[in-house]
Amino acid sequence: MKVSAHWLRRFVETDEPLDRIAERLTTAGLEVDEVEHWEATFDGVVVAQVVDVAARADLMDARVCTIEIDAQGTTREVVCAAPNVVADMRVPYATVGATLGDGRVIEHTQIGGIASAGMLCSAAELGLGADDTGLWRLPNDAPLGQDLGAYLGLPDDSLVLDLTPNRGDCLGMLGVAREVALVCGCQPPVHDVRPVAASDASERGVSISAPGACAVYCARVVTGVDVTVTPPPWLTERLRRAGIGAINAPVDITNYVMLACGQPMHAFDADRLAGAINVRYAEADESIVTLENEEVVLSPETLVIADDNGPTAIAGVIGGARTAVGPETRNIVFEAACFTPAAVAGQGRRYKIQTDSLHRFERGVDSAMAEPAIEYATALCQQIAGGSPGLVVRADGQNLGAYQPAIELDSTAIKRTLGQVIDPQFVTETLSALGLDVTQTGDDAWRVVPASWRFDLAIAPDLIEEIARIYGYERIATQPARVALGEPVNRLADPRPPLHVLRARGYSEAITYSFVDPELEAKLIGEQGALALDNPIAENMGVMRRTLWAGLLEAYLYNRRRGQNDIRLYEAGLCFEANDQAEHSVVQTARIGGLVAGNAQPQSWDAAPRGVDFFDAKGDVEALFAAAGRDDLSFEAAEHPGLQMGRCAHIRCNGVHVGWLGQLADGVIKDNKNKDKPYLFEVESAYLERAATIHHEPISDQPQVVRDLALVVADDVPAGDLIECARSVDASTLQSVDIVDVFYGGNLEAGFKSVALRLIFQDKTSTLTSEEVDQTITRIMSALTTTCGAYLRGA
Repeated sequence: MKVSAHWLRRFVETDEPLDRIAERLTTAGLEVDEVEHWEATFDGVVVAQVVDVAARADLMDARVCTIEIDAQGTTREVVCAAPNVVADMRVPYATVGATLGDGRVIEHTQIGGIASAGMLCSAAELGLGADDTGLWRLPNDAPLGQDLGAYLGLPDDSLVLDLTPNRGDCLGMLGVAREVALVCGCQPPVHDVRPVAASDASERGVSISAPGACAVYCARVVTGVDVTVTPPPWLTERLRRAGIGAINAPVDITNYVMLACGQPMHAFDADRLAGAINVRYAEADESIVTLENEEVVLSPETLVIADDNGPTAIAGVIGGARTAVGPETRNIVFEAACFTPAAVAGQGRRYKIQTDSLHRFERGVDSAMAEPAIEYATALCQQIAGGSPGLVVRADGQNLGAYQPAIELDSTAIKRTLGQVIDPQFVTETLSALGLDVTQTGDDAWRVVPASWRFDLAIAPDLIEEIARIYGYERIATQPARVALGEPVNRLADPRPPLHVLRARGYSEAITYSFVDPELEAKLIGEQGALALDNPIAENMGVMRRTLWAGLLEAYLYNRRRGQNDIRLYEAGLCFEANDQAEHSVVQTARIGGLVAGNAQPQSWDAAPRGVDFFDAKGDVEALFAAAGRDDLSFEAAEHPGLQMGRCAHIRCNGVHVGWLGQLADGVIKDNKNKDKPYLFEVESAYLERAATIHHEPISDQPQVVRDLALVVADDVPAGDLIECARSVDASTLQSVDIVDVFYGGNLEAGFKSVALRLIFQDKTSTLTSEEVDQTITRIMSALTTTCGAYLRGA
């Protein structure tokens, strides 16, 4: 919700500066995201009046216009080709030296030998709209010679409110003004709307066939409306600063009333409506062509506004093209209704339509505002576009007030919730200032009936929350908490993945969206099996993630663009895949993903920088599994669509595939002027849960025996197979096997390599002898020769 400061101050009188109002609203629970500044995009433009328009044969379509530019009758001659220029109209006039919305500077020119002192402007040329078909016609009471920016109330500021779903009452200027009055201690706004007397007895019949879904529906015929008239700038400017474009007078009026009162409205072409209006649910196979010219097949669960020829609007969502107001419209029907949130909730997602009206109806609209909104719109229509109003026809459904019974409140409940006593007088004054019907039933007890616009107040804690936010959370005294200690927790048996290991190794946790870019994810793991969202919130968030890497890469690129090159990120979250065993079912898998890029160690004076490599990432994965008590981890070279060939591996636990490790493949993301691709890993969280019991062994005090084996094996034998084979020998004294050297060339036969293994032996209770170690080495060499075809180098 964007709240223009100029417009707001017409609802509530306060001298508080806007930044102070923003601070107080945020403190009271209506968060102000930002203050948006509106400046005039032009300079040197004033209000002028066309006095005379003279055609010249040598100017083709252009004409010579004599204009008055001030109240003293000063005139200028301007050559103008706008098709709508006529005498006596008031228009924006860009003087010589003026700057337009697109940055053009107006100069004194000669057109067809005639001097043109300036330029008459359209709204588009001033950057104030999209209409470039002709001059912007200003009202006849626009002051001659006044700076156009000042006339339009520029500069202005808008508060951009991030409202919680329960505060639908603040989706209108009236609701925001109530809050401003409350937090600033000034008089609450009074929005009196005087009924507009009917000029004749014309009316449109209204009925409600779904009373549980529609509390009230009002309609009024207005005949003889000039749809082509240009609405006044004060109206279109307020719409523009709220992010709504001008369309035509009746539609602009309905949008204006919605912004002012929070009551969505709609205007039908009365001559296109067939018979009476009925609020009902759609019938089987019914359809409607919306205002966006899209045909929608309606669900029987969809509430519609219908006439004798079928649906004319999806209730609370969007109108239909068949009865839309157009340039030829002369007679209109204004409608204002209150649909229950449950009746319209989800319809926007069902049909992929999001509108300002639906946004309000889903959060709750004041059921008492429908008829005043009709009167307000009628008065504006007469003021702007003329017309003769008929009778207001009203139909009532189920009264929403029945869902808002009186709430009992007492000081004991307030103290129990807030931890301190609140002055009863403050409670009474605050609840009354909120517009609630308050009856004091005792010295410290109240019966409160919520206002019609506060759908969110249903129980006593709701009222206590209102009291607390107005009282000020910062004023609520802190109280010492008494916590009863429970049984000691065995932290060593914590079943959660040991993510602290990654944090200790320099990783930062990232929390990213479950919705990811389809193109990026397809590059990472392929297109097959992607779960497309039916109604994504953005084009680059169109599928559910099947890997955590998509979000981590977005975070990586975000940091890289801001000069952060040494990056270590991890995320623990769910990934989503289709369930092949059940249609329309999704399998959720908890995973842990990581990304590492940049230098392996912080840059230092005593060591040259080294970029991270496959083994740095592999070491982090090994440390993560080791902390979980897993000693059955292995890696196997493999291919993955999102990872670099030759730098990619399966991660296995006890032979079971549990994840991937490797360097990002070329072409997945833009290099950002750096060829060093990040390394990624991803594992299933279930394999990182700690065992319920942890066994401890004492450290041996016996000496270690170190032996190195220089083996010659074929190039295609993985070093991991050598280690696994050596460990497979039943030797209780063998403590570790590591690769210490890999050598190619020299006197080695082509197709072979030399791998040096370092074996460490240690007994727990006695000192090993050379004979015992030699016997074990012999068994290990026998296994290596038989399984891997290895032999000792130089043998």
